[in-house]
Amino acid sequence: MTTPTPPASRIAEAVRSGAATATESLDAALGRIAHLDPALRAFTTLLGADGRAAAAAVDARDATERSGLSLAGVPLAVKSTVSLDNPVIAPLLAAGAVPVGITAAPQLCTWGMTDSEEHGITRNPHDEALSAGGSSGGSAAAVASGMVPLAVGDDGMGSLRIPAAACGIVTIKPGPGVVPTRLAGDNWGRLAESGPLARTVGDVALALSVMAGRPELASVGPVPGGTRVGLSTISPIRLGRDLVRVREPWTRAAREAAALLRARDLVVVETPLPSPRDPVLYLARWTSAVARAAEDENLPLSAMERRTRHHALLGRTVFRHGGADDGDTRWNRATEALRTEVERAMDAAGVDVWLTPALADVPPEATEWHRRSWGRSLWASMRFSPFTPLANVLGWPAMSVPCGRTVTPAGRDLPTSVQLIGRPGSETTLLALASAIEQAGAIDQAGAIDQAGT
Repeated sequence: MTTPTPPASRIAEAVRSGAATATESLDAALGRIAHLDPALRAFTTLLGADGRAAAAAVDARDATERSGLSLAGVPLAVKSTVSLDNPVIAPLLAAGAVPVGITAAPQLCTWGMTDSEEHGITRNPHDEALSAGGSSGGSAAAVASGMVPLAVGDDGMGSLRIPAAACGIVTIKPGPGVVPTRLAGDNWGRLAESGPLARTVGDVALALSVMAGRPELASVGPVPGGTRVGLSTISPIRLGRDLVRVREPWTRAAREAAALLRARDLVVVETPLPSPRDPVLYLARWTSAVARAAEDENLPLSAMERRTRHHALLGRTVFRHGGADDGDTRWNRATEALRTEVERAMDAAGVDVWLTPALADVPPEATEWHRRSWGRSLWASMRFSPFTPLANVLGWPAMSVPCGRTVTPAGRDLPTSVQLIGRPGSETTLLALASAIEQAGAIDQAGAIDQAGT
């Protein structure tokens, strides 16, 4: 269930030139929301008064003032984890973006599926029988459906990249310090960063440039010369004794992206992505982050869903103050060991960026996961997203960009996506690679490139 909507850059250009007004842009977005959101449940709250005031303020500026607003009149959806005065949102509003509404997330942003007792189930615009992913599922569904061209979310273990890939849109999780993130639990124990979601790489780059206060990021150039890419399609984590199975459409997407990059004379080499030597590192960091966020928000255990309560208790009693000899110190050492191993693997292969499938399978079904057990939610989240936690634990930037397509169990067409992970400071390179994949894929869909057999 998608509706065409202009890219953020085109909306801003029209408002700056006077061809359209911010109020008209807001009204169009609200009309799309009224039509689509009753089924998708992407928004928890509409910001009528704030949106009207912001649009009126843009329209009241003279032509010279509007010309300096890079996001003039662009409807913006905001994840429920941040407020409009948050330092990560304020620059977007100052650039002329118009806040439309607050988007849904699972409790404490814990899970890879977005649903709750209070708000219900957020559904995938491509197939309403499937989840939109999580935890920024509301933001992803709002953009993928065309309700808004731009949204903000955050990413603690993949919470931007998972729903972006599930819904077939673009996002970037920047590295620490690139944008002024302020999230609960000391940014989820320093795992989480905020970032934009949009339908195009150009819109993501534009929004990131505003959020970061770095205008140069908006200009996506060619891939830097000499960039080498490491391709890995094998899951880096296990569930029980076995590696998570990566389904063929997602493996194919990564190989198609590699072929597109090779067609641009980039070197792509196959090399396995290292996995943590300590098998519970990801679980320890994940549960501890949720425990920190709950304490920061003063959310008592009695107010939590049972699956989230179990998760927070593990983080609080086992991985922070109990079962590990030295609490967080063990996990810090394990994180450093993993970082060292990943860097050595990159150096040995001579690569600058990792290319992987973004997910391992289609999203889980859209259902009341909040009523199910901790184990079932854990399994569902990790089963279709084994590739995303690495970038958070390392503190490295990462992107999700659509590439290829598959068919859902209901027979619906669904985009597949790939992930790009780079060392600290590589946001410009990731954007350039994502743009190359996006452009080549668009040419291919027009019949100009044949990817058969990749």
